[in-house]
Amino acid sequence: FSGNTNSIFALDYISGALTLNGPLDRENPFYSAGFILTVKGTELNDDRTPSNATVTTTFNILVIDINDNAPEFNSSEYSVAIPELAQVGFALPLFIQVQDKDEGPNSIFEVYLVGNNSNHFIISPTSIQGKADIRVRVAVPLDFETIPRYEFSLFANESVPDHVGFARVKINLINENDNRPIFSKALYNISLFENTTVGTTILQVHATDNDVGTYGKVSYFFSDDPDRFSLDKDTGVILLTARLDFETTQRYTLTIIARDGGGEETTGRVRINVLDVNDNVPTFQKEAYLGALRENEPSVTQVVRLRASDEDSPPNNQITYSIVQASAFRDYFDITVSEGYGVISVNHPLDYEQVANGVIYLTVMAKDAGNPPLNSTVPITIEVFDENDNPPTFSKPSYIITVMEDIMAGATVLFLNATDMDRSREYGQESIIYSLEGSSHFRINARSGEITTTSLLDREAKSEYILIVRAVDGGVGHHQKTGIAMVNITLLDINDNYPTWKDEPYFINLVEMTPPNSDVTTVVAIDPDLGENGTVVYSIRPPNKFYSLNSTTGKIRTTGVLLDRENPNAQEAQLMRRIVVSVTDCGRPPLRATSSATVFVNLLDLNDNDPTFQNLPFTAETPEGLPAGSSVFQVVAIDLDEGPNGQVTYRMQVGMPRMDFLINSTSGLVTSTAELDRERIAEYYLRVVASDAGVPSKSSTSTLTVKVLDVNDENPTFFPAVYNVSLPENVARDFKVVRLNCTDADIGLNAELSYFITGMNPLQSARCHPGSAWLEPQPQHLQREGGRGSPWPRFDLQTAHALRKRAKNRSVTGESFFSQ
Repeated sequence: FSGNTNSIFALDYISGALTLNGPLDRENPFYSAGFILTVKGTELNDDRTPSNATVTTTFNILVIDINDNAPEFNSSEYSVAIPELAQVGFALPLFIQVQDKDEGPNSIFEVYLVGNNSNHFIISPTSIQGKADIRVRVAVPLDFETIPRYEFSLFANESVPDHVGFARVKINLINENDNRPIFSKALYNISLFENTTVGTTILQVHATDNDVGTYGKVSYFFSDDPDRFSLDKDTGVILLTARLDFETTQRYTLTIIARDGGGEETTGRVRINVLDVNDNVPTFQKEAYLGALRENEPSVTQVVRLRASDEDSPPNNQITYSIVQASAFRDYFDITVSEGYGVISVNHPLDYEQVANGVIYLTVMAKDAGNPPLNSTVPITIEVFDENDNPPTFSKPSYIITVMEDIMAGATVLFLNATDMDRSREYGQESIIYSLEGSSHFRINARSGEITTTSLLDREAKSEYILIVRAVDGGVGHHQKTGIAMVNITLLDINDNYPTWKDEPYFINLVEMTPPNSDVTTVVAIDPDLGENGTVVYSIRPPNKFYSLNSTTGKIRTTGVLLDRENPNAQEAQLMRRIVVSVTDCGRPPLRATSSATVFVNLLDLNDNDPTFQNLPFTAETPEGLPAGSSVFQVVAIDLDEGPNGQVTYRMQVGMPRMDFLINSTSGLVTSTAELDRERIAEYYLRVVASDAGVPSKSSTSTLTVKVLDVNDENPTFFPAVYNVSLPENVARDFKVVRLNCTDADIGLNAELSYFITGMNPLQSARCHPGSAWLEPQPQHLQREGGRGSPWPRFDLQTAHALRKRAKNRSVTGESFFSQ
């Protein structure tokens, strides 16, 4: 039979009993759809072999479910980690699936959590049929610090005993920084004496954080950086790092920060009160005091007022004064307190001569009322003034000095010192004031007596100065006393002046061809320095072969190289007309003039050049028959000289057989004076003279050939004019009748002749060869042309050409008589 999947059924082939061959499981996917079995029965033959008689039947077998399966989870254990701050309702990222493979009511079951704190989570769904995904959600707020991890059981339970599914669920909380540090006090308040030792522990602050692990570890910091305190970030211990000073700051308020491992912060405050101790000595307002009085004056109530201050607080700042030391006359001085000041006064007049150096030194002490007391002292100088009874006196009545003229402005020239026997500062040496008269180029330091220059000096402007120096003491009015000294200052020369040109530039006239060693001019440069510094040396730069220069006197002469004003070389022409002279002095180092001097030479002309023809000799052509006065040729000649020496005039050389031409003396234009006839004179040879206007004059001669061109102005002429010829009647054709003789005085084409017959007796006939002078007889006939008879003989091509020439040019007619 067929349809027996996995051979689960057995069929007895004799009895036909259908039985199970093994257990059936509906949940097996091979069996869940049931079976369709086809059974075939075959009749056997007598010999027990199958026959063709068969029968077939079909069985449809369904497998009925029974509740034989418990619910099962897709895993026996589930683990997950979630943050402790997960919100209520947060779904845990777990894939939990549960299934009961039975069907219908057999697959209904309940799901629930069992274990400690399992109520912190809820699951859904809780009632399931068949198969479902289970979601676990947070039911209450979680706290890592209270319960860091959860572990409980997940059950799937049917109503049938022992049909229970089981899995373990493990949930670890991830610690979050959800607590801030809290200081033990909001304000820490302490008091310290200002002399507390540096390095002393003054306070320990403490803050707690309920977080665990690194989030609960607290570190301490100042919000800013106080310069006198340090804070241990781990322990919260505050140390004193610099000395306190009550007089500067009486209270410090520090802001401290407690920061946990997650960056959460809390601030607190520390107030430190500074207590005063007597640590400040009285301090005088000045480092020293100065008093003064004149000798022999009566008792003076007050000489010096002084004051000291103490920055401590009462009673540590209450001050008393006393004189503890005096260089002389201790009993002459008293000190009292008035309005907080210590006032020093004298009780007897002093004698200046009994006071060493005119000064008395006192030491005054200021002492406070602290316990123990502190004190300080200050020096006091009391100057006793002398009377002015001695004048200032110079060491010499006069001083003679020399300085270089290039001394800098402000440089020291001389130190003068006057002494005064008075010993006081008011009238003695320190009171002396110096003054100077004589020149504004010098000044004197009123206190030191140093004479300095006020500006640059120039020996060439002034070489000697006489100064009067006065020294006056500190007396007033007629009590003032004066000392006088003379100072003579001589300036020494330096090479500080460049040579300068006098009368530059130079313009001179010089005749060309001037002989060698002739004076041209003298250049002059001036240097106001002395000696070699003022001695000048001349030179020509660049060198000039046409001129020489005396380096000492500046005299320029010609060298003998030819001075030709008409020199065509541009460079040499420039050198002849321009002399550039440099000058230096003989100082060390020498100084050169800031620019060169230029001598501009105007070369005056000599008549040293002949006129030169530019277009002769030449052959000019002109046609015959032009009227008289016609232009033939323009002669051009130049003279390199200038003025009259270069002014050219033209003339014809005399002695010609005929004067058929005339030349314009100024323009050189050659014109005819008569009508030219080539047949008379075919060519002229004219001698033309060009002369300048110099004295004496120079001239040049050349030839102008005038060729007269032929014009067809002559008629041909027969000779003789009449020919008489007799011929027999039977002369043969081409018989030469007569040879004509004709001449033409023209030349060339104008003289080429052609012959033809212009008229003839009709009964006679002859032929003339146009290219020859032969006349031949010709049979009489008529030549009809254009439909009309003509008595004219027949012409060939040469004859037609001759007729055209006759019509165009000149012709002559001759006669010839002949008979048969």
